[in-house]
Amino acid sequence: MSLFDEIMKDLSRAEDLEQLSILLEEYYIEAENDQVIFNEMINVAAYYANRGYRDVQIDILKALYEINVSAKIIYLIAEAYYLYAQYEEAYQWIKKVDDNLRYKNSLLEAKILIELGDFNQAKSLLEKLIANFNLKAEPYVVLAELFYDRQFYEQAKTYYQAAYEYFPEKIDARVVRMKLVELESIKEVIDIQKIESLMLTEDLPIEEANEYYILAIAYFKAQIIDKAIEASIKAIQADRDLVDARLLLMELYETVSQNNELKKTIEQLAIMLPPFHEAIMDIAEIANRHNYFTDDLLEKLIDFYDYVDNVEDQYRIMSYLVNYQLSINKPENALHYLKTLAYAFEDEMSLTHLFAKTYEALNMLDRAEVFYNKALELGVGDSSLVIDAVKFYMNQERYEKAYLITEDFNNSAYQTQELVNLNNELKEILWDKD
Repeated sequence: MSLFDEIMKDLSRAEDLEQLSILLEEYYIEAENDQVIFNEMINVAAYYANRGYRDVQIDILKALYEINVSAKIIYLIAEAYYLYAQYEEAYQWIKKVDDNLRYKNSLLEAKILIELGDFNQAKSLLEKLIANFNLKAEPYVVLAELFYDRQFYEQAKTYYQAAYEYFPEKIDARVVRMKLVELESIKEVIDIQKIESLMLTEDLPIEEANEYYILAIAYFKAQIIDKAIEASIKAIQADRDLVDARLLLMELYETVSQNNELKKTIEQLAIMLPPFHEAIMDIAEIANRHNYFTDDLLEKLIDFYDYVDNVEDQYRIMSYLVNYQLSINKPENALHYLKTLAYAFEDEMSLTHLFAKTYEALNMLDRAEVFYNKALELGVGDSSLVIDAVKFYMNQERYEKAYLITEDFNNSAYQTQELVNLNNELKEILWDKD
């Protein structure tokens, strides 16, 4: 049994952290005069950190610091605080090291400064590291990430490119390549050949779903839709749970009017999305444009209705539910949604347009008229409000009332070419009657 194993077996006797501290004190005493014990205690600290006991790691390292003030121990304490997201403490410790050009210490200090929001000092330190240790890869990547997070994309690209070209064996080349593709993709004019040269290479073939997904986005932005669809499908084949790829595929199918494939994708997303997923509204918007709501999507929309905290999204959901039920000639379902969900609506008067259309579909014309008039008075509802109200009165041959509405909303935000046409049609009808 190794010394480390013996120590851990002894420490395993502790039933709580208080007992563990007592047992550790015995080893600190031994470590004062035994370098081997001292070194093993560093490993013990790492053991507890790896199991989530970062505070125990820090306590052990601080005890070792009291025994022997060394740059190594200082670095380990600073690193532990950094990984524990206690950046002020991490900075205080890393500054205890005198030599600020020592590679590991300076790199850690730069990372801490980034977390503390000191962009200029971190940038300066990383540039010094690159100048003094130009065969080290990580400073290039860290500086690239710093520029990327600050949205200095050209500078970020310069350092990502340097890391990717000169240190492919020392970095996570796939991650850096993805960043380079993203940076190419956000340009106003996309160089798709540059992106393909990065992604479609034998030296680093695409293997991961996210890589296919990023490539699909690039093709979409370059309006190469067939290749975007192909890359999206490959992303889904690599990871069937990659929701973003399915969302992109849905948008692509809509772009090229592949309606059957679009509907299949809506069905799949409606099934696989967890409740309250933020993409539910995006799917519903496309489903609404194509008047295709599955039972799963309707159910998730109802759940999402209670989750949203703004009137605009509440109204959108309610209008999706009501308009779809009206479109499939089920006004009783529309009325059920209105009555059961209106309690959670912050401004029920905003629903008057939807109530009006629903009562009209139910042939409850008196009630429909009350709600149409209230909606027109308040100016609430979607852009079809005035058109719906005019047609409501026209269907009852109440042409004068319909005409007055077209005149009232002339040159308003509700005016459309259709409203102008109805106004002209009503003028002719009333002229013929006279």
